[in-house]
Amino acid sequence: MTIEPTEFDMVALARRGLQALLDDAAAEVGLARRHELWDRRTGQLTPESEEAKATAFAAWVEAGKRLQRFDMLHPEPVEA
Repeated sequence: MTIEPTEFDMVALARRGLQALLDDAAAEVGLARRHELWDRRTGQLTPESEEAKATAFAAWVEAGKRLQRFDMLHPEPVEA
């Protein structure tokens, strides 16, 4: 006997996946901030650090937008 997942199960699984994607992106932003390198001559971030921070921040923003769009299409049920 097989148990078929319901639409609620599939939506919940997708929401957890998108939340995990957002959590990973937030961790990448934190990692980029903790390991940033400053150029002593110019007093600015190195190009590699700037690129890492920009890439991580863009991924975080995109993951947040995806989760927000998903929540608009599939709002969580409100308990009575």
